[in-house]
This record gives sequence, C-alpha cells and structure tokens, in this order.
Amino acid sequence: MAATDELVSSFDKSWKNFSKAWKEARATASGKSVHDLRVSTRRLIATLELTRALSKHDEIANLQRRFKKVLKRMGPLRDVQVQLETVSKMHQIGAIKEFERDLDRRERREIDSLSKELKRGRKQRLCKEVEDARAEFARLHDKLGDDRVRGLIERILKLRRNEFLKARRRFQPSDEDTLHEMRIAFKKFRYTVEAAQPVIRDSAKQSAGEMHAFQQLMDDSRDVEILRAELQKWSAKKGSIIAMAPALQRLEQKRESLLKKIIESSTAFEEKLQTENRPPVTETTRAVAAPASAPLRKAS
Repeated sequence: MAATDELVSSFDKSWKNFSKAWKEARATASGKSVHDLRVSTRRLIATLELTRALSKHDEIANLQRRFKKVLKRMGPLRDVQVQLETVSKMHQIGAIKEFERDLDRRERREIDSLSKELKRGRKQRLCKEVEDARAEFARLHDKLGDDRVRGLIERILKLRRNEFLKARRRFQPSDEDTLHEMRIAFKKFRYTVEAAQPVIRDSAKQSAGEMHAFQQLMDDSRDVEILRAELQKWSAKKGSIIAMAPALQRLEQKRESLLKKIIESSTAFEEKLQTENRPPVTETTRAVAAPASAPLRKAS
C-alpha cells in the first residue's frame, strides 16, 4: 500500500476511534471514556493538520476548530476526575473526605453538562463534515502523489518540532506558564508525528514510546499543581490550612520530583531532535606543511 493510501486509512481509523469514544463517553462519562475521547480528538485534530498542509480550504480549518471546542469542553471534567483519583489514594482525614465530597458533586455537575454537549445531532453534523474532509484528503493524495505529499507533511513536522524546541528553550522550572507552553507544543508535535506515521522515517516512529513517557511526565506535573492549588484554595476557604498542611507538602514534594525528571527528559529530547535534524558531515583531510624555518616545540 502506498504511503498516501496509508494516510487515508489512518484518517478513517482516527474517525472510527473518535466515534467509538464519543459513544462511550456519552453513555458513561467515566474517567477512562473521557480520557479516550480526548485522545482520539487530539489525533483527529492532528490528522486534519496534515490535511490542511495539502489543502487551503477554509472548511478544514473550521472543522479543526470544532474538534478543539470538543476537547476544551471536556477539560473541566477530566481535571476533576484526575483529582478524584489522586485524592482517593490520600490519607482520609476528615478534611480530605470533605474535599473529596465536593469533588464528587463537581463531577456530577460536569457529567450532566457534558451529556448535553455530546448530542447525537452534533455528532451527525461532525460526521458529514469529516466525510467531506476525508474526500478532499483522498483527492489531494491522488493529485499530488507520494513525493509531494511527503514533502508537505515533512514541513508540518519540522514546524511542530521547532515550536517545541523554541518552547523548551523558554522553559523555566519556576514558571508554570513556560511549562504549560512547552507541554502544549510537545503534545501537538507528538500527535502530528503519530498522524504522519505512514510517511516518516523509522527513527521518528521509534521515538513514539519515549514521546508518550515525556508527555506523561508533564501531564502529571500539571495535574499535581492543579490539585495542590485547588486544595490550598479550598482549605483556606474552609479554615483547614493546618489540617491540610501535610497533604499540601506531599503534593509539593511530588511536583518537585516530577520537575527534575522533566528537566532531564526535555534536555535529552532537545539534544536528540537537534541531532536527528543535523545534516551529515563529510570529513575531509588536508595536509598542512610546516614552514621549514619553524622550530620544533617540546610537548608541555
């Protein structure tokens, strides 16, 4: 199968996975189903990014924005569910139990709201637009051919890689905003690499596991910081700062540990990407004759 045909097949697979995850999230809104829907949404957005590299049609960009809205809408529920999972493993003192009950109530409200968002009619409209984008994707592949498609997609990959490297150089462990920027840039790069699997080099494919592990570190750090901030705000409001102090301290220590790993991993990834992008060096040897009058120097 030609690389461009595999890209079309990958497009179909991404939509199929999204549809399955949408149905599951609409039915249960469990932590796993919401996570799966978010991941499949990101993969579709990345696939549409490749489509935009081939086509300038505004409809594809508009469809991308619709999927981004779906992703954004699930964010609050995903955050609450991750916090609930972490809090359930904490030492259940009275204040922690009360905080967990508040999170339970927030989760129920978010689930009720999300179920209204995941309507069948909205999914059907997305389906129609995806069919049109898929047809455009396939048409452009046939028109442009493998080499042209590969070149355009490599350009998108280079753009995403450079965006990550730029964010990496701005990253400061003490600045949460710079960590967030690096995390988002890397996530876009990772999902674009996944979407472009049929046409990229084997070395990039082999990096998929490493990319997932690095992204997980940044996601974990974000989750810990959000929970720490939420818990601190809640305990101040409830007058439970002293009771919550040990839990807050453990969260801070965990985040510091994650930041150290992020610094190490981000440095390693930056070096690896720069090495992969460096053109091969051709060694040349040139004999240089010493002047006849030059005296010999003793080795020091």
